[in-house]
Amino acid sequence: MRINGSSFDPLRPTPTSSPAVQRPAQEITQSPATKPVKSDSVQISDAGRRLNTEQANALNPERVAELRTKVLTGAYNTLDVVDQVARRILTRGDL
Repeated sequence: MRINGSSFDPLRPTPTSSPAVQRPAQEITQSPATKPVKSDSVQISDAGRRLNTEQANALNPERVAELRTKVLTGAYNTLDVVDQVARRILTRGDL
């Protein structure tokens, strides 16, 4: 997983066409070679890798086709299914 290279950073707004700002002398004279290099890294645990593998195996193309057919034929359009979904949303606090 790579996080570097995002073109949108909400913490650093894009510069606007504002008048020039006076910088302190030390900022102007500081050479680019002395600035620290920023780098990010991500480590994924073994548990995270297993979770990813399990999820990838759970949604294979055959399973997706089966679920799609059920949705299109109205298999989930029953009061029992609606009730179960509503109860799970309320108990998990997803609202």
